[in-house]
Amino acid sequence: MGLRTSIIQKLIHINEAIFFYPKLKKFYKENLKKENISILDVGANKGQSIEFFLKINPQAIINSFEPNKKLFILLQNKYKTSTNITIHNLGLSSIKGELLFHENVMDETSTFEELNLDSKYLEKKAKVLGVSKENIIVANYKVNVIRLADFLKENQNKDYDVLKIDVEGHELQCLQGLFGEENSVLPIRYIQLESHYDDMYLSNNQHQDIETILNKNGFEQVAKIKHGFGDFAEIIYENKKSK
Repeated sequence: MGLRTSIIQKLIHINEAIFFYPKLKKFYKENLKKENISILDVGANKGQSIEFFLKINPQAIINSFEPNKKLFILLQNKYKTSTNITIHNLGLSSIKGELLFHENVMDETSTFEELNLDSKYLEKKAKVLGVSKENIIVANYKVNVIRLADFLKENQNKDYDVLKIDVEGHELQCLQGLFGEENSVLPIRYIQLESHYDDMYLSNNQHQDIETILNKNGFEQVAKIKHGFGDFAEIIYENKKSK
């Protein structure tokens, strides 16, 4: 990673700490008042969500999924003594198998999705990072992926307070791999999704499909928390079937 990218990432993290995470913390402090909470963290990156939920509840049980092999090793080493945290070097999708993973020069935006090279947003982002839009992807490699529905089956009789999904345009496929029978009640209270309103990925116009699949399966939007920069927000849905 270049110095320029590193500085940009640090500035983003400072911005998030000031303008975004306090609002997200307020929501969960008001709505998660259990002694212990259980989290599914899809798209762990460097552990930002892990640290966030540990600050809310130090005993939180967290399963984190990170397909980036370098970041997986970083997370494994970071949390190797934490018995309440499990790191999985897996992606989540609508299938069980392998998908091609595109590692971005700024690892937060690595993805399984194809970039839209005609995107003005992508062109602007590449200029900020000091690379051409054609070179914003630094590596491509296959990654094992699973369906969330299969993970839940393998871990029956467990309830999860939050499913956080941050997968850079692959959210719909994750949800398609989560929902099975329409009338089933999932052991998940909240689903938190990062929602982009740019055209960086060829698949990015899926907001209505995401809303439809969530509503169809009993999840209703209860909060929308905008990030401190960019045109994107975290949208939180509550499982109304489980009440």
